[in-house]
Amino acid sequence: MHLDKLREQLVRLGLDGLLITDKINRRYLCGFTGSNGLLLVTLDQLYLFVDGRYTQQARQQTSGVKICEIPVGERIEQVLSSYINGKTIGFEEKTISYQTFKQYQQVFTQENGQLFATQNLVEQLRMVKSPKEITAIKRAATIADQTLETILPLIRVGMTELEVANEIDYQSKKLGSEGPAFETIVASGVRTALPHAHASQKKIQANELIMIDFGAIYQGYYSDITRTFAFGTVADQIKKTYQQVLTAQKQAIQAVSFEKSLGDIDQYTRKQLEKDHLAKYFSHNLGHGIGLSCHEYPSLMPNEAIKIQKNMTFTIEPGVYLAEADFGIRIEDDIVVTEDGRAEIMTKFTKEWMTIDCNR
Repeated sequence: MHLDKLREQLVRLGLDGLLITDKINRRYLCGFTGSNGLLLVTLDQLYLFVDGRYTQQARQQTSGVKICEIPVGERIEQVLSSYINGKTIGFEEKTISYQTFKQYQQVFTQENGQLFATQNLVEQLRMVKSPKEITAIKRAATIADQTLETILPLIRVGMTELEVANEIDYQSKKLGSEGPAFETIVASGVRTALPHAHASQKKIQANELIMIDFGAIYQGYYSDITRTFAFGTVADQIKKTYQQVLTAQKQAIQAVSFEKSLGDIDQYTRKQLEKDHLAKYFSHNLGHGIGLSCHEYPSLMPNEAIKIQKNMTFTIEPGVYLAEADFGIRIEDDIVVTEDGRAEIMTKFTKEWMTIDCNR
């Protein structure tokens, strides 16, 4: 069905086809998971161009796709030339280098064809998920929940952030994840004030905050969760700020409805944080789409006009980072929009204030 919708878009734009260079979009449209290849979507056919390393894989993973093997010594645009004579073909401008564009442009000129830049044609289809996709994302979320349940009792004073991050990746794979959704973030103490701190060799100390941000992958679909908790006793200001961020996050989830745009939810959350004089410390978008990649189109940012739709999946993750107070807090959940426009939370691990025993 998504191919039919994509072809309707091509007709609307006056295009004879679309070159798919984004590997996630390629997987979404034809099922091929190889790391290299080019998909050409025309109004009546799919052509997948791969070299000999991937021919057998392409045949096994796809159906209704014409597999075009690139001979050794030839470039992909040379093989493509016989399919574009006199045609106007779109390309994904966000996922193509200037060098590759110039190579394609040369071939199109030789074949009396035209290249047409496009943005987010496939991503617009991907942002609304099928029931099967939602099931996979929920499973990825469950793996993340189970990983947190497993990892928190293992944290000890003196462990480095990197050691904890590595343990998260290991335990997640044991529980069924295909790998980390991104570089697992573990930040402790003053480093929680860094919005996206890389796990470091810093040793975790008693009586400080720990922020963990990671995700799992199941059948190619991603989850993404952030939890912040106290490792021992922390200042009352930290506890108070945590409750304020948690309230804003819960209110953002409750505000999801068909009547609102993604930008409306972002702006609403900033207004809630402003009541506690925290909005100036919220330095990123409220969230992002999630699915076959961890950070999908579209984002929940202040000016995003896309309306909320049934079966959208995205994160809601307000965070505040008070460098002058040496701490930061972020709370993140994955949600799916239900048939009545509500937000169903897929990441179930508790987000209520939690203190972990640091004397074990």
